[in-house]
Amino acid sequence: MTTRSALWNAAATSAAMLLILLFVDPAGRAPEWARFMARQHPAIVHLPIGFLLFGGLLAAFRRWQKEDQPGRVEQAALVLGGWGGVAAAAAGSWLIQMGGYPTDALFWHRVLGFVIPLAAAGTVLANVSAPTRGLRGASWTLLVGSLIVGGHLGGEMTHGKAFAAEYTPGMLKPLVGDWPTLETRFDLSQPETSSVYEVIVVPILRTNCTSCHGEGRTKGGLDLATADAIAAHETDTEDDPLITWGDAQSSLLIQRIVLPIEHPRAMPPYPDAKPLSHADVELLRWWVDSGAGFEKPFSAVARPEAIEHLLGLYGLGDILTGVFALDLPQPDSSAIAEIKDWGVTISYVAADMQLLEWSGQDSSPLHEMAVTDRIKEHVVSVDLSGGNASDADVTRLGDFPHLASVDLSRTAVTGSTLAHLAGLEYLTRLNLYGTRVDDAALEHLANLSALESVYLWQTNVTDEGVARLRDALPNAEINFGE
Repeated sequence: MTTRSALWNAAATSAAMLLILLFVDPAGRAPEWARFMARQHPAIVHLPIGFLLFGGLLAAFRRWQKEDQPGRVEQAALVLGGWGGVAAAAAGSWLIQMGGYPTDALFWHRVLGFVIPLAAAGTVLANVSAPTRGLRGASWTLLVGSLIVGGHLGGEMTHGKAFAAEYTPGMLKPLVGDWPTLETRFDLSQPETSSVYEVIVVPILRTNCTSCHGEGRTKGGLDLATADAIAAHETDTEDDPLITWGDAQSSLLIQRIVLPIEHPRAMPPYPDAKPLSHADVELLRWWVDSGAGFEKPFSAVARPEAIEHLLGLYGLGDILTGVFALDLPQPDSSAIAEIKDWGVTISYVAADMQLLEWSGQDSSPLHEMAVTDRIKEHVVSVDLSGGNASDADVTRLGDFPHLASVDLSRTAVTGSTLAHLAGLEYLTRLNLYGTRVDDAALEHLANLSALESVYLWQTNVTDEGVARLRDALPNAEINFGE
């Protein structure tokens, strides 16, 4: 091939790629004939790959034979492979319009799909006109490197990220990386501050929906990319509302993803994209039925047994919340030993947690501040039931920041100092059975929003006082001995 014909080939290839770039809008809708061509992309793309790799083998053999000039077959393989790449790029651009592909891998796969034909044309030109072997070697490196990376991304898009890396030999794992597992899909490391929408719904929508409905493309005018976008669609759909909180069955979002795949309104549309898995459908249904919305923390949403089972499959079976999710250093063992010498029972909540339980009828060790202050952050449960605890001891308990359970039953506590517990953000259980607390004392509990259970039988409180407390803490169990 002459330098002139190689230049014409490079110019024509560049013009063809520019036309594809300008006239095939990735966010548009492919016409019927283009959709047919798009479906041929997997078949078309393998033909240029074969030609280009064949040309690469001929070039390697030529270099091994110490021959400088490429032969006609090598140049022909590059030209055919380059123009096959043009056809594959066109078909792939139309295929993008049909949606259903992960956007992160799709972007670079498309970029390399444009680079490969241009690199092939550049290699043809470099073979006949480059003054140095270095330039010819660079063109081949760009071409082969783009083929390898682009092919890897194509496999990742169609078969998932685990496809190429699952069986990687150990010595190559630092280069390829570990293949994704079920446990890496959802991040529930902070269940008390992360919402169900953020940690469960967003990953599902990004995988299955937002390539067509969001992220720069909104088929049917539907945008699922952000919470604000989804909320804006709650009442503007042509049929049922997109989301009816507490009623998944009446929510268009759920209706569309559970339709048979052959149904013309099923989402994602088959065969353009894969249907959602059963697990994804059930998790989205739970999100809507629970009324979790966009901000409710994961830890605050009830999880039925079936949902717990699904989350367990993703490695999320033991989800620590509240005080049990705290990351604390090991408590002072000498302080624990000193307190035990006073007859107090100190034990660990669990073998793998740095949390302590305190129990004993004598409350005086609470006031040995030089010692107890060294472990107060680790104490999550205090049981002084049946002992000599008084209101002064309640005041002291307010200094234990991580208390989750306090048992003062059958003591002389009147409740006048319960206000000192107001700062205990983790307090979920308070037992005041058999004490002298009254309605006035209950007023101090109204702002303890974390409370789940309060025991008040055989006290001086009245039905009216209990009713007011129940109104203030509607999610708590107020046990009045009824």
